[in-house]
Amino acid sequence: MAKTKELYKDVRDTIVDLHKAGMGYKTIAKQLGEKAVPNTFSLIFACTCGVILGIGFCANLLVFSLFAKYNTLRKNRLDILLLSMALADSLTLLLIPFTLHSAVSYSWPLGDTSCKVYQFFLAFSLAASTYSLCAVSMTRAMIITNPYHPPTMDLVVLMFVLVWASAFFISLPLRIFATKESLGPGLGNFSFCLPTIQEHHYQVVLSQFMLYYFVPMLVIAFNYVRLACFLHKSPVMSVASARNTRRASLMVFLAAGTFSICWLPGYILELCVYLELYRHGQSWEMFYFICTVLQYLHPCVNPVLYVLLSKRYRHRRGSWLFNCNRNRVQPQIVSITTETM
Repeated sequence: MAKTKELYKDVRDTIVDLHKAGMGYKTIAKQLGEKAVPNTFSLIFACTCGVILGIGFCANLLVFSLFAKYNTLRKNRLDILLLSMALADSLTLLLIPFTLHSAVSYSWPLGDTSCKVYQFFLAFSLAASTYSLCAVSMTRAMIITNPYHPPTMDLVVLMFVLVWASAFFISLPLRIFATKESLGPGLGNFSFCLPTIQEHHYQVVLSQFMLYYFVPMLVIAFNYVRLACFLHKSPVMSVASARNTRRASLMVFLAAGTFSICWLPGYILELCVYLELYRHGQSWEMFYFICTVLQYLHPCVNPVLYVLLSKRYRHRRGSWLFNCNRNRVQPQIVSITTETM
C-alpha cells in the first residue's frame, strides 16, 4: 500500500502533461491490480479525439482545397500565413492517432527514439500554429491600419520562414529530454511518453507557458486591440461599412478568445498540480479531460474561424461544396475590413 501511495505521488506530478495518453488515476489503479473501477474516461477520450480528428482533417482539407482552387496565395498576402497555420494544425492532427492508441492500450506503442520524435513534432506543430497566429494578427493589423502601404509579399514570406524557424529552434531544446518511462517494476506494458524527465518537468512547463502562450497572447492582444481601436475610430460612411466593422471586431474578439480558452485551462491545471491541489476524484478527472480536449480542438477551430467563416470565401465555399452557380459571374466588392477577414 505504501508503494501504491508513493506511485500515486509520482504519477500525480506527471499525469497532467496534456499530450501523453489521456490516462487518469482510475486507469493506474486498474493496472496496479487494485479494486476494479470501470474506466470510461479513456474510451470517451479516444472517441472524442477521433471525432476531433475527423472534423479537423475535413476543415483543413477544405482550406487547402480553397487555396488551391482559387489560387489566392498570389493574390492575398494574409493567405500565406493562414496556409502556414493550416499546415501546422494538420501536423498536430496527424499525431493524434498515437495519443488514441495510448489512451486505449494504456502504453506507448513505440520505442524511446520514436517518443522523442513524437514529442518534438507535437511541440513543433504547436509552436508553428501559435506563431502563425501571431503573424496573422500582425499582418492583419498592418493591412487594415495602413491600407495604402500594406506589407510586401517579400515581408510576408519572410514572416512565414521566421515562424517555422522559430518553432523549430524553440521546440528542440524543450523536447531534448523527452523519454519513454514505465510507472514501476513489473509494469513494463504501462508506459508514458513524457516530454521531459521528471527533474525538468516544471521548468519545461514554465518555458512552454511563456513561449507558447503568454508572449504570443501579448502579441495577439496588442495587435487586435490596436486593430479594434482603429476600426471603431474610423468614420462610418454607410450601413455596409458599419456591418463590416462590427464583423471585423467580432472576428478579432473570437480569435483572441478561442486561443485563450483552448490553452489557458491546461496551464491552470499544471499550476494546480504544482501547488499540490490536484486530487483523485471525478471532478478533477473531468477537468483534466476538458483541458485535453480543448487543446486538441484548437486545430479544428482555426480553419473555421480564419478561413471558412471569411466573407471572402463565403460564395466560393458554397459553390465548391454544392456545385451551385457554376457559370454565373459574381462581382465582389472588397473593402478594407472584409479583405482581411
